[in-house]
Amino acid sequence: MMILTKPNEMNPPADSARRSGPGIDAGYLRLIGGGALKRGYDLNAILTRANINPKLLSGSGERLSQAEFAQFVSLLTRVTRDEMWSLCSGPIKPGTFRTMCRLLVACNDLREAIRTGCHLYHLIANDFTLRLRADSQEACIWLTDCVVDEEQQRTVHGVVMFFLYGLMCWLVGRKLPLTTVHFRSPPRPISSELEPVYEAPMLFSQPRTEFRFEASLLDLPIIPDEVRLHRFLASMPSVLLVRYRDETSFCERVRGILKRNLTRALSLEDIAERLKVSPQTLRRRLQDEAECGFQELKDRVRLEVATHLLQKSRLSLEEIGVSVGFSEVSTFHRAFRRWTGHTPGEYRQLNKQTQT
Repeated sequence: MMILTKPNEMNPPADSARRSGPGIDAGYLRLIGGGALKRGYDLNAILTRANINPKLLSGSGERLSQAEFAQFVSLLTRVTRDEMWSLCSGPIKPGTFRTMCRLLVACNDLREAIRTGCHLYHLIANDFTLRLRADSQEACIWLTDCVVDEEQQRTVHGVVMFFLYGLMCWLVGRKLPLTTVHFRSPPRPISSELEPVYEAPMLFSQPRTEFRFEASLLDLPIIPDEVRLHRFLASMPSVLLVRYRDETSFCERVRGILKRNLTRALSLEDIAERLKVSPQTLRRRLQDEAECGFQELKDRVRLEVATHLLQKSRLSLEEIGVSVGFSEVSTFHRAFRRWTGHTPGEYRQLNKQTQT
């Protein structure tokens, strides 16, 4: 699912001493290159050609710049002649992603684009299938199980969903808010790297890999700009490694921060610091935009996520309580009753009855 760009082989190797801090965890080199390694490709040689120290494959806590990682991915695509880098049982030929993008920009809205993309990969990929389901309230895109081994399946799931989400954001020219992101696999040590990408609660060891979002987003129009498409293709894969700027209201930005940090005790001062404003300014903006204070907004976000998980997930009540920031299930029960008039168990049961 990766478009080919020529790496800059004239750049000198980066100094590993500067690799700490912002960037991409070097652990992704092992994940992305795992299929090629199993097929007998010399991963050390590929890294050397990409001006990346091969020692990073076994290092811990090392980081790459986005440009370095994009260069590695592009070269790996060239060497394997496969846009899924030998992770699947058969190759996705280079040029497939480019062709798909040209088809998608001709679509009217995001719904048509997703369906078109799912259909195209259903025709060319033997190891996975993308599906879209939507009702009047919520949309869901999920990935079927792969026929490769468990470790490679985890990587394929993560890669496909990551680039699909980035492509969706690019097609409509804005960062799309997700409700939740589900992974079939358990978390990896580097799973936290994805939190700033999705900006939504991430759930692991779920029945399938999927992400969910409001169905109304499917009606967003596609931006049919040929010049913009040319720039996008020329800058792949780097462009999808950069998050779209969040230009929504202060209230929505706070909601986004709270959603992806529900298990952390963030204060209004913590969030004000992240948004580069004073606590007083943040209080005033929340009151103006949401007509509520910080704690009330936090409770609204907790309730929104909790009711969603009670309706849509198989998590236990204790797991849901922990997911929305409560260390004790009894505290979660009292708060939920205060918000809704029902305990979490009663709410789940009532929801089941209304669906039957």
